[in-house]
Amino acid sequence: MFELPKIKVTVQFRAPSAGHPAETAPIEKIPFEIDSQGCKLRGSILRPQRAGRLPTVIVSHGFASCTRDTKKYARVFADEGFAAFCFDFCMSGSGKSTGSSLGMSVLTEKTDLLNVLDYVKGLDFVDPAHITLAGCSQGGLVSALAAVERESEVERLGLYYPALCIPDDARRGHMINAKFDPDHVPEQFRALFVRLGAKYALDARELDPFREICGFSKPVLIVHGTKDKLVDIRYSRRACEGYPDCRLVEVKGDHGFIFSGFGAGKKATIEFLHTSGGSGQ
Repeated sequence: MFELPKIKVTVQFRAPSAGHPAETAPIEKIPFEIDSQGCKLRGSILRPQRAGRLPTVIVSHGFASCTRDTKKYARVFADEGFAAFCFDFCMSGSGKSTGSSLGMSVLTEKTDLLNVLDYVKGLDFVDPAHITLAGCSQGGLVSALAAVERESEVERLGLYYPALCIPDDARRGHMINAKFDPDHVPEQFRALFVRLGAKYALDARELDPFREICGFSKPVLIVHGTKDKLVDIRYSRRACEGYPDCRLVEVKGDHGFIFSGFGAGKKATIEFLHTSGGSGQ
């Protein structure tokens, strides 16, 4: 087990029920490590110090990202009284988990997420009946795929600017800044600063995300920026039409909410977490 000193900080959070007054409580930051696909997957837990089992959110990062970018989401969940898990995917090309990025794909990341879900369910402070998956960009696609595969174990799903375009991008041979012949995928190529193997494109192009993910029948929140130039917001609009119980919140933000959009997304997330049934409507 990967051991680091626990860090305690004091924050404000609301207990996870609508209308509950805010109260001060300590939150522990706890590192964790599990084995996944022959690699070491590492992450951290923000755990509110409350009696009993906690509703829980597992946060997945996007492509060329890591927990550095998802910790702000984890803090929102922890502030609301949820145990929040964020982690670095194996083979992601960034972060603290191990593995070569040449072996990474959306499907290997789905396997990582399912392994994290199994780990989380076994912890004595987690309420296994109240687990939410949340994902950003590529992590949104991964979370959506994992949720439909394990629907009985996932209470609801939060997607932030989900990269549902990845399969289409792979089929046309243009993935972020990487261009290639889709009929002859190179053994290696580079997207941003990440070296990828052919598996990344080959796995992605076989996916039909709208057919696969919309089988999830529980509450879904999608937050997407109208100024997103990397993932067209029309992908989220189409997904929301396919899900049986979905709320799409369109915010004035870019991809990643780097310059704008996070505040509006945070507000929508809090409403989603505390709305009965999770529909947010």
